[in-house]
Amino acid sequence: MNHELPPEVESLRRVPFFEDLTPEDLERIAGIGQQRTFEPGQPIVAKDEAGGGLFVIMSGMATVHAGGKDHTLGPGAFFGEMSLLANRPRSATVTANEPTEVMTIEAMYFKPFLIKNPSVAVTILAGVADRLREVQDRVDRMDASPSRGDGERTEDNQAIND
Repeated sequence: MNHELPPEVESLRRVPFFEDLTPEDLERIAGIGQQRTFEPGQPIVAKDEAGGGLFVIMSGMATVHAGGKDHTLGPGAFFGEMSLLANRPRSATVTANEPTEVMTIEAMYFKPFLIKNPSVAVTILAGVADRLREVQDRVDRMDASPSRGDGERTEDNQAIND
């Protein structure tokens, strides 16, 4: 029996810490989500804003402004997972580039959902741990790369001049 999942469930499956959940779990999560539409130039979330929720882009494009850099997000991309789980202020501003439809899952609904669905909580924790490991790997690679120039360096990180 192979039935097609609703678009919001398929979009949730693309979120790394939801990808191992069953279709039934995803449908339950979609049931606590809300669809919202943002117009071009409209902020979806603002840096330092309070409030916890995950956003999954269903259609359209948005730009994340963080750390002096911009990153473009499209359908299936997500942001706000740390706010969803940890009730911290937003670390970035995300703005719609074009008409953008998102599903938002607010922490106030998600936490009780996790209590009632412990297998989902365990799967999500594993996904969050994987994501943290990826971030740590990136930080380690940045620490290992030379800070200036392209030339060779000695053991004490002094540039070797030709």
